[in-house]
Amino acid sequence: MKILFVCTGNICRSAMAEAFLKEELSALNGRTEVEVNSAGLQADEGGSVPPEVLSVMEEFGLDISGHRAHLLNRDDVDEADLILAMAMHNSSRLLTEYQEAVDRVFTLKEFVIQGSKKGREIEERDPARRLVELRKWIRHVEGLDQDEGGKDLTRKLGVFMLHYFHIYDHSFGIDDPLGQSMEFMRRTAHEIRDAVRCLVGTELLALKET
Repeated sequence: MKILFVCTGNICRSAMAEAFLKEELSALNGRTEVEVNSAGLQADEGGSVPPEVLSVMEEFGLDISGHRAHLLNRDDVDEADLILAMAMHNSSRLLTEYQEAVDRVFTLKEFVIQGSKKGREIEERDPARRLVELRKWIRHVEGLDQDEGGKDLTRKLGVFMLHYFHIYDHSFGIDDPLGQSMEFMRRTAHEIRDAVRCLVGTELLALKET
């Protein structure tokens, strides 16, 4: 399974999410096969993480000084089983170029909030198969699976954008903390870490053993 985190510059939120998820997965000692990457829609390829981000992540015991910004490309999108954007405008912008990914793109918090209840109901323990069920269920909730055979891409995108503009709740997004206070940065890091922990937990992908 390949999980891709996406934000704007890939030097803050998505880099944090990648680091937090890798930390959680490292504690599983190889019991699950998950590849984690991150990218930015406007990333300056090879750019470094700002000092304030490094400082906050060090408070969590994580050193991400080696992270370098990566500009999202088609291979990233095509290879990902789950694409988790940090904010809703990231999701919609990604889909303007990679429309075929509509069934795999969610915000991190959308996937966690919408999927948690369903995750408790799924008996399947294989993470990849659980992911397939969760994606279908969340998209069913949003009305994106109501075309014949899932082939009407134009309609899917139309419903997605309608959902984005009229239904989406602010609670589904994580605001960019760059340029804000250090306390704002810390709150953002905690928000991302908590969502990632839920992603790893038994209620969603069941990456941890019960």
